[in-house]
Amino acid sequence: MKELQKRSTNKSDLYLIIYRLLREGKRPSQFAKDLFPNVKNPLTRTNYYLSFFKQRGIIEKGGYGAWNILKDLSELELEKEVKERSIKKSSIGKRITKPSTNLHALEINFPILSGTLKDADWEIKNKLRNWLPKYKGLKDLGGLTIRNNNGKSLTIWAKSRNIESLEEVDNLAFKIKAFANEYFKSKHGVVLDVFNCETKNLNLATEDSESESMLRKGERFELDLKKPAERIFPKDSINAKAWIDGSPFAFSAETNDKEWKRAYLGMPFMVQGMAQSLPAIGVYNEQLAGYAREIKVHREVQKKQVENQDIMNDLLKKEAETREQTNFLLTENLRSTAEMKKMMYQRNNKSEQSNLRRWM
Repeated sequence: MKELQKRSTNKSDLYLIIYRLLREGKRPSQFAKDLFPNVKNPLTRTNYYLSFFKQRGIIEKGGYGAWNILKDLSELELEKEVKERSIKKSSIGKRITKPSTNLHALEINFPILSGTLKDADWEIKNKLRNWLPKYKGLKDLGGLTIRNNNGKSLTIWAKSRNIESLEEVDNLAFKIKAFANEYFKSKHGVVLDVFNCETKNLNLATEDSESESMLRKGERFELDLKKPAERIFPKDSINAKAWIDGSPFAFSAETNDKEWKRAYLGMPFMVQGMAQSLPAIGVYNEQLAGYAREIKVHREVQKKQVENQDIMNDLLKKEAETREQTNFLLTENLRSTAEMKKMMYQRNNKSEQSNLRRWM
């Protein structure tokens, strides 16, 4: 076993080793640990390989965890089967295109500790009751829009962009934090409270082109996730939600929570993993069914043993009662015999005394 394991350098060798062991009449439970010593559940890993043989009608489930060989294959024939499986498996998922994910409406607020913004040339886009918010656009970091919140704080929006991974969200936010700190200190003499900056909003939208026909124009479906969104900065406090609408893609699965988006993007891989696990689960279910049959037989045997034990107990009880009756009868017989002997002795004694008086 150990020799074969040392020689095995790829999956083909493992298939061959397992097939040889099964042909020798070994059970998976007897060699799983030796084949996969560093795996947490070696029997589960072994079942993965067993499912390959079972699907091709090479083996079938026997009793008590054993497997019966249905096809006697040579090493070359077995290697051919494994290669055919590898070719089929390698083609799975090649036609699947990676969905596009868009980051937009990333909004970060920075309190102002000291200094006054030089915003004379900044644009006024809207008027509020007590103050005039002023805006300035920058081309740095892919495009930023800055708003002066009446000299008390700054709000910075990042321009919409497509991203390859969710790590880019945090990377961009921290770059904005570092840029804003240096830019406003050097250009305006303003010190920002970067330790208390806060993400006010972010939208992560993923395109699902295959589902476009399911969504009518203007429709929106929203789900409250009933939890805080995953944070970027310590002060972040956003209620997590997810929604489906027609922007920026024709069908956008959107959220403000990185955790939900991570799970959403990971779904295809999770489903693929589940699909690949189904054969092993089938083998495992068959093993459970075999164990259930064995337990049923064992319980029937136990039931019969209990019935036989009850019969034995009844016989022993009757034997004890018979022995007690016999002892009682023997005791009574001995007592009667003793009384008769006593009576005979008394009678003989009287007779002798009577004869003695007669002679005298």
